Amino acid sequence: MKSYIVNITMVHVEPAVRRRVIMPAGATFNRLHEMIQLMTNFESYHTDRPYHFFEVEVDGLCITDNPVQREELKHSKTLIPKLPTRVKIDEYLEKHKQLMYTYDFGDDWRFSIDLEEIAEDYHFGFPTLLDGEGTAPPEDVGGPPGYSSFLAIMNDPSHPEHDHMKQWVSSARYHSYDKDRINDMLKLVKYKKTEWDHIHHKNYMVISDPYRESELSEEQAAAKAEKPAPKKQVNHGLNSAQQEDIELYIKAMTRLYGMVQFEQVVTLYNIQNEDQLTVKNLQDFLTSDKVASSLKKEDILFKDSVFLGPKLAGIVPEQFVRETIEKPYYQPPKEQLLRYADPGYYDQTPELVHLEKLFQKENIPQIQIDRMLHTFMTGLSMWHANFMEVIGRLMAQAGRLPEERVKQIVPVAINVANAVRLIENRGHTPQEMFELERSDVQPLTEQPDAPEVKVGRNDPCPCGSGKKYKKCCGR
Repeated sequence: MKSYIVNITMVHVEPAVRRRVIMPAGATFNRLHEMIQLMTNFESYHTDRPYHFFEVEVDGLCITDNPVQREELKHSKTLIPKLPTRVKIDEYLEKHKQLMYTYDFGDDWRFSIDLEEIAEDYHFGFPTLLDGEGTAPPEDVGGPPGYSSFLAIMNDPSHPEHDHMKQWVSSARYHSYDKDRINDMLKLVKYKKTEWDHIHHKNYMVISDPYRESELSEEQAAAKAEKPAPKKQVNHGLNSAQQEDIELYIKAMTRLYGMVQFEQVVTLYNIQNEDQLTVKNLQDFLTSDKVASSLKKEDILFKDSVFLGPKLAGIVPEQFVRETIEKPYYQPPKEQLLRYADPGYYDQTPELVHLEKLFQKENIPQIQIDRMLHTFMTGLSMWHANFMEVIGRLMAQAGRLPEERVKQIVPVAINVANAVRLIENRGHTPQEMFELERSDVQPLTEQPDAPEVKVGRNDPCPCGSGKKYKKCCGR
């Protein structure tokens, strides 16, 4: 596929910090931003909200994720504000051969992005770091001058601030330059479909490629070359705690994202844990009948190098990929992520608490409210859920309510729906996607009329109790 080889250099930073990377064409400026964040020690990719804002000025456009700045520029005669999730870099990179990216308007970090070459033989859907140099500065160190002072203090144990600085940086994201670690993380910035038919691979593990290193073990590579394997034992085993954690990651990520590749599970696991995992570890782990049976019981399937979650039942995977590939992943911290391993888990949002209190005012038994809300949240989280059908079932379970109560409940239920994490949004809520100004995902708006739901007295009760409606919620 068409791809760009670019050199990304931090301006006015010594020692030099440079990253040479190949990336598929078609990246938005937001994808470029994510890539730079992962190749440095900055924080914005790893937080729910931007840690600091960024901008790129080109051809009279100010492309920025800063909402205040975009609002201020609406009446500007010199710069047109643009959201970075809506503008692709291709036209501007090819035209100018160079872009200037600025991050954190306080520290004022600047990066020169220089186009080196347009390639046609790169076939991965995510960027790859080819080479580089220099450890990147940590957040909030004070820009290039502050980083220079930081290095002087860190390199001088006799400096009066040395111990304090060491303590401060120990809690910051400050990793030495590590090409392999960066390439593991860059797999998260996936915005194209990997063309495996053009790649020399086995079971979706790279054997050889012009840009990416082989993922085979030393033994596998030696066998491939028909040479004796070196007398070095490689431990592919996992301890029991790791095995338990990995199974939780698989369950949580498939429920949150719908579909997830082996390499994405490995990458996120390695970011959030000190113990490191490889794709080979994961493949070996899945050969266990016990693990395969445990996942199958919860309708989690795996084929080739992909996990398919229970919410994808009956959905063509290719359709799912087409609809989601341009959307960013929601990446919660480990503790929050692993809650989704529970098939009955859903976020207790303020909107949901509000809805529960409205039903409690109607003197509906709490056990019935719990059942109603569980059915409601399960329905909302399904692929392309029909809100009117889901709210209809909820109101049927609630029984006959005064019209004024229904008019209070429906808008709150809409707010709940806008705060549900959806697989079609790669774990983001409709409201979050709307705030990213994605035109293809809009939050619900209040309906003019409450849905009318008719349930016959002898029909099965919508609450799922198995009783007739007249003997259950319709009493």
